[in-house]
Parts: sequence; structure tokens; C-alpha cells
Amino acid sequence: MNTEVNRAVVEAHRRGALQGASLMVGQPGTADAVRAAQDNPGLRVGWHLHLDNSQPVTRAAWPWGDSYRRAGWAMGLSRRARQLMREEVRAQWEMFRETGLPCAFVNSHHHLHAHPFVCRVLLDVLKPSFDGWLRLGKPRFFSANFDAVWMGPADWLWMRPRRRRCPYRCSDTLWGLGRTFRMRASEVTRAIHQLGGGLHEFYFHPRSTDNDADLQCLLELKTCGF
Repeated sequence: MNTEVNRAVVEAHRRGALQGASLMVGQPGTADAVRAAQDNPGLRVGWHLHLDNSQPVTRAAWPWGDSYRRAGWAMGLSRRARQLMREEVRAQWEMFRETGLPCAFVNSHHHLHAHPFVCRVLLDVLKPSFDGWLRLGKPRFFSANFDAVWMGPADWLWMRPRRRRCPYRCSDTLWGLGRTFRMRASEVTRAIHQLGGGLHEFYFHPRSTDNDADLQCLLELKTCGF
């Protein structure tokens, strides 16, 4: 998104606390992020599809503004919005491929890749050349009460139908919802100790090298042996 985020990602990676990061194309920090990834070949890079709260690559602005809710409804109800989405998905994937970086995984801004219409286009676009994994894991929350209320419905209605149809490997669980920009090492550690086998994703949003909660959490986890 910007160079400050890039610096935080590189700092976490060089200190051994972060192995993968996702790239948004067509943003103010994209060119700098590509150079950073090239300078750090051990950092696995994925494609971060964006369809809201960002700068589109095929037009000046999103017709639904910054709202992922309006974006989801628009793509569900409007043929014109779905055409816009198809153009964006294809253009962004081509821009990612032009970087020359291997694509280790795919996810999206506000998880809109799990939208039924978006997912269909995404899988079609990836088909010829992708061999990584997708973020379609079962949503898990650090709060047991929140988990019990939301985990089942969110998985049944949103993620599970997509996993069943996906020809690629998918993450089994997804952790970090409800903790954006404020991850806690104690909660992550406790969750890790409860995991079984599989591919489990904990996602962080380091935004700065200066007193950033998610960066500090990553570095603390590294000192704990993770």
C-alpha cells in the first residue's frame, strides 16, 4: 500500500519473524515492494487482489467507494459491476505476473476473493499458471465466545462452498479476524498450541517500523521460538 508498510514487512522478514507477504499491484508502494521482494528472495510473495479501499488499475476510482460491503452487494446484483470486477481481476493478475515474482499464494483485501462471483473469475484466471495455495481457511477467532457465534456461520456461508470447488490447496484455518492492527503474541501462542496438522494461516498487518503493534507481536513470537 505504501513504502512505510514495505519497510515494516522487510524488517519483520530480515529479523526472521515473517516468511510471506502479499503484494497489491497498482498502488503507491507497489514498485518499492517489488524491489524489496527482489532484494529478499527468501520472502514468499503472494497476490493480494483488491476490489475496494484502494486504487483500481483499470479506472480512476471504485464506483462503490471504499466499502467492501457495497462492493459485495454491487457485484452480486449488478451485471455492470461484475464486468468491472472481471476486468480488474484479470488486469491485476497480469500486473502481478509482469513483476516476475513467483506467486506463492492468493488472498484479497477484505476477503472479497471468497465472494461467489469473484471466486469463479479468480479460479479461471489462475488456471493456466498457478501452483500455490488460496486463503479459504475456516475462520477462527481468539475469543472463544466470538468463535462459537461466528465461526460456523461464516464458514458454512462464505468459505466452505469455495473450498469444495477449489482445485488448489486451501488454508485449513484463518486467524486474525477481529485483531486487525492489534495482534497479541499471547493469543497467537495459545492458538498455535491447540492446532492439529494442516495449513494454518495467521495474518498480520505491520504498518510501520515505529511502535507498530503487529510488528512487535511478530518479533515477540520470534523470541518465543515461532
